[in-house]
Amino acid sequence: MRRAMSRTLRDVAVPSSFLRLTPDPRLNTPEAARANQDNLTHTPRIVPDGHYSYALPEPRKQYVYLMSNPRAMADLGLDPAQVSQVEFQSVVSGEAWLDQQEHASQLPPPWAQAYAGYQFGQFAGQLGDGRVVNLFDIPKSQPSASEALKQRAVYELQLKGAGKTPYSRFADGKAVLRSSIREYIISEHLNALGIPTTRALSLTYLPQTYAQRYRAEKCAIVARFAESWVRLGSFDLCRSRGDRKGCRLLANYVIDDLFQNEFSEFDKLKPLADLKAAPSTLSTYDKMYLEVVARNAYTAARWQVYGFLNGVLNTDNTSIVGLSMDFGPFSIMDKFNPNYTPNSEDHDLRYSYKNSPTAIWWNLTRLGEDLAELLGAGPENCDNPDWSAKDHEDEVVSRATKVIEAGGELYQYAFTKSYVEGFFDRLGLSHKLIDYSDIDHFHQVLVAPLLQLLFRLQCDYNKFFLQLAKHYPIEDAATVAKALIDEIEDHLDSAEEVELTSLATEWLAAYRSYIVKQQDIDPDFVNRQAQANPLFLPRGWILDEVIEKTEESQGTDLHYLEKLQKMSSNPYDASQWGDELKDVEQSWMVQGDKDGQAMLQCSCSS
Repeated sequence: MRRAMSRTLRDVAVPSSFLRLTPDPRLNTPEAARANQDNLTHTPRIVPDGHYSYALPEPRKQYVYLMSNPRAMADLGLDPAQVSQVEFQSVVSGEAWLDQQEHASQLPPPWAQAYAGYQFGQFAGQLGDGRVVNLFDIPKSQPSASEALKQRAVYELQLKGAGKTPYSRFADGKAVLRSSIREYIISEHLNALGIPTTRALSLTYLPQTYAQRYRAEKCAIVARFAESWVRLGSFDLCRSRGDRKGCRLLANYVIDDLFQNEFSEFDKLKPLADLKAAPSTLSTYDKMYLEVVARNAYTAARWQVYGFLNGVLNTDNTSIVGLSMDFGPFSIMDKFNPNYTPNSEDHDLRYSYKNSPTAIWWNLTRLGEDLAELLGAGPENCDNPDWSAKDHEDEVVSRATKVIEAGGELYQYAFTKSYVEGFFDRLGLSHKLIDYSDIDHFHQVLVAPLLQLLFRLQCDYNKFFLQLAKHYPIEDAATVAKALIDEIEDHLDSAEEVELTSLATEWLAAYRSYIVKQQDIDPDFVNRQAQANPLFLPRGWILDEVIEKTEESQGTDLHYLEKLQKMSSNPYDASQWGDELKDVEQSWMVQGDKDGQAMLQCSCSS
């Protein structure tokens, strides 16, 4: 039981460690930001140097604080009573920041991070926080029970939709209410599923602020937090500038501050993965790169296990610490279709289900190229300031290539391991059944045939696992196969039913053989299916319904949004969903294709 906390934002706020890196030369001091001469913090421009620029939230005509997520408040160790206090609401809305408050601790002003990125495979140049300002760090009160990867001991709090920054380019610095609700819900849902993700603290409505998207839409601000907001694109920017010093400084920050000189995921995998391409001795920078690879492999695999798709997996949307981040046209897959993409603009299916793992590895290869000089130097030379990569170009390219190739081997192994383990969890199978020296075997004999069956059935992806759990431990494969087909689908003709029942029987027989083995190998194993298969998912059509209700009421009726928050933040435990709107709850529990609304797509517009 998490102990009750009485901490306020004022109690916990500390300056961000990221500010130890190089600032924008034109906004390089807190004083310059506060003076904001010529409205410089809100003027988009090319920033030739530095990892960040001080940037103040743009004033809005009206702020209407809507809500904060109770689980997020608890994980930050914050007193839940303060959500009704003016100071808390003004800080998370961008109306004020603690540095402005009377008797405030000496915090620097807000700031925006600089980064670049490859978007749909093409280098897009300088990007950066174009509508985000970072406020301060919050030390963790205690480790979060939901962290799947070992993370640092602080969270970084920021505001999305807070206005223009030097990195806004041609955009308006705004976030519309529609996309803000979507991010607010999905980030906490992924966290509840146990998938590494950035988090959402609060939602503020801006009823007199409009953004032109497909139409004029009202705006909002999401206060969100994460262990780090550094992206692969942060290194893309250093490389594009030819900033060797800035690249090394940023890499050292990742190693010292974010990883605390511990490469936990890589260290766990190193004895298992056969990294034939790896150099005989690894430098700290090599280990940093391989740690980033391992973390992103883990997260990408968990997306696949639960059918989650982030429709824009650019390098600027890929986390250096392996978090799901920057939710645009995301979706949770209703029916298994490897060609499905939630992004209506993704015509080449670059970010479809089947291509998402490859897209993440493509991004990680770009990171290896960004770090080529550090990787190529090796442990003998990487810390020698007098050593010049220019004088050893062939050696650098050769060694960096080996490290990146080793990263490819690690990515494939780490992804497959996390993927198989995730499906074993959903199937109620102990990891003790897995021979990690032949991890791909379990994918080929159990997972791949299951996905083929699900593709043929075109049943609800999540419902299949819930229905399967009712028949555990599968006493008779043929009987269970017929029952599953009858429970899941009602649109099959007799020939299809016979064929699919035969396929299901074959797969269920293989599945049952693992259950029998489990009784010998791990007799004390407690069936994990209930803890691994969510009862509820915030599907696209549900989000659309809640957004419509919230917009229609001008933010005055939050009953639907509050209900969705309870259900999506507690997807395994219906007792936490409340007694209100039970008819709505029942309608949201409909699985499959509700009125033709399954497998929806949306655009990048937000």
